[in-house]
Amino acid sequence: MNTYEKYRNDSEINKILDSINIINKGITGCHGRYHAMFVVDTVEHILKSLSYDSRTIELSKIAALMHDIGNIAGRNNHARKSAMLASVFLDDPAHLSSDEKNMLIQAIEDHSSGTNIQSVAGAALLIGDKVDISYKRVQVSESIDSWHKNLLEIKDVNICVSDKVIQINYVTTEAFCQETLTSEYKKGFNLPIKAAKYLGCACNFLFNGEEFV
Repeated sequence: MNTYEKYRNDSEINKILDSINIINKGITGCHGRYHAMFVVDTVEHILKSLSYDSRTIELSKIAALMHDIGNIAGRNNHARKSAMLASVFLDDPAHLSSDEKNMLIQAIEDHSSGTNIQSVAGAALLIGDKVDISYKRVQVSESIDSWHKNLLEIKDVNICVSDKVIQINYVTTEAFCQETLTSEYKKGFNLPIKAAKYLGCACNFLFNGEEFV
């Protein structure tokens, strides 16, 4: 069993992932198991496509798995809470060096703001986290704001990495149009672009194959 699988199969971590959305009842966006595994899969896909080594990919998947576990204690300052809780699980010299542990904790703590990218894991985590916008993240259907109404119109996200370009293509309903996107959506694309640059890549966004403008 590799280091990532050790954490992926940890009963306490899985219990947290399965409890987050229940405890955060009324919060529109999913931050539990679905979101965590989307980010894990996205991180793995991007870094494999960019030919990173297996250890870098493994560590990045661990950061992705645990990046939102602090939501178990509420959304406020959740990135720092996630880093603090992750530090307990990551205190494991048999599987992680102290430098690896510190890198993962820093990546998790930075994943919300993206102000201090210091590692490949941190950059990949930012991309995976911020591009996860689709109806699958909507937890409640009543009295939701325009940002989450847009989420209901986005049915899937496809990620392609080629020639140092990370391309994010959102598949939407026929009713969706780019003009309805809020400034919050547009601002949200800045962090994946910044993180992709750290990885030596450009990052483009499309809706139904048409470039976002």
